[in-house]
Amino acid sequence: MSKVRGQNKGGTKPQQPVGFLGEVMLKNGRELGEDSTFGTAMVKMGESLRQLSEVKDAFDLNVRQNFLDPLDHLENKDLKEINHHRKKLQGRRLD
Repeated sequence: MSKVRGQNKGGTKPQQPVGFLGEVMLKNGRELGEDSTFGTAMVKMGESLRQLSEVKDAFDLNVRQNFLDPLDHLENKDLKEINHHRKKLQGRRLD
């Protein structure tokens, strides 16, 4: 959405859609005011969605660091090195 509005600052990671919805609900709930029951409910729901977004971001980062990056390293570096050593060993056996 920020790219469409021209607010993209470059280098910032995209926000979770849930977080964006939470911010919109917070903003519009505050505009309705605290006198409105619907406004109060929107503010509370917006805060909950924003917290959910933060938890999802933390989970995504944790999964990337602890699972995806090591798996990528295994695929790109370790397996290539193992195959290289296997070919080298096979060549020595033939000699």
